[in-house]
Amino acid sequence: MSHFFEIFSATDEWGKVHVMSDTDNYYLTFGEGGQQSGMQINQPDRLMFQYTQAMMLSLLFTPRAKSAILLGLGAGSIAKSLLLSDENITITAVELRQKVEEIAHQWFDLPKSDRLKIEIGDAFAFIKNPRQRCDLLFVDLYLDNGVQDSMASHKFISQCYTALNNNGTLILNLWDAGKGYLPFDLDYLEHTFISQSLQVVTDEGNIIVIIGKDFQADPHPRRLQGDAKKLAAKLDIPLQRLLNQLQVRN
Repeated sequence: MSHFFEIFSATDEWGKVHVMSDTDNYYLTFGEGGQQSGMQINQPDRLMFQYTQAMMLSLLFTPRAKSAILLGLGAGSIAKSLLLSDENITITAVELRQKVEEIAHQWFDLPKSDRLKIEIGDAFAFIKNPRQRCDLLFVDLYLDNGVQDSMASHKFISQCYTALNNNGTLILNLWDAGKGYLPFDLDYLEHTFISQSLQVVTDEGNIIVIIGKDFQADPHPRRLQGDAKKLAAKLDIPLQRLLNQLQVRN
């Protein structure tokens, strides 16, 4: 059994932020909540958690993506992988807490890059009027005790739709917070996008939902396995296996 110990902590107006370690890995945690992000110390650029790996499946459905917005930075795992995936992609990450950005750079090897802009502020305020639309919109917004209530609102879903380009894709990290149901209206999501959503249930219990504006939901992954193999090699993650787990929501 791994033994966790704290190597750094900080406090801001929203509470405590901790960096924990089990010698081989670093973990970002908020307050008394569980692990928000993680990094293998000897492979800092590799996505550690399966739910973050599954979110990268979106690149297979939006292969010409040049811009991404991340609502929620965390330790910067998704941002790092996007920078590695395509040298032409530009990223705007919106993070509520300045301390989280500082920790991502200091402890989790998040690079300074001309292609990565980090805005400190409220993601729900940002998405009401983003400066420009994007090809990929990642939503990973959690508090100590689970998903933020505002994320489940119909207004937020509509704002996400508006923030995407015509061929854009929305990626949601959902979790039932132990309640046995998702605090999110997937029917309204599919009604808004006029599309079926794709889902992966991860080992951690997260449900990754992928849906696009110009999206033909194909439950058969064979046509994308070649692209998945190439991207998997670049990012060193098991995308082909995750692609096989992708399901169209019934």
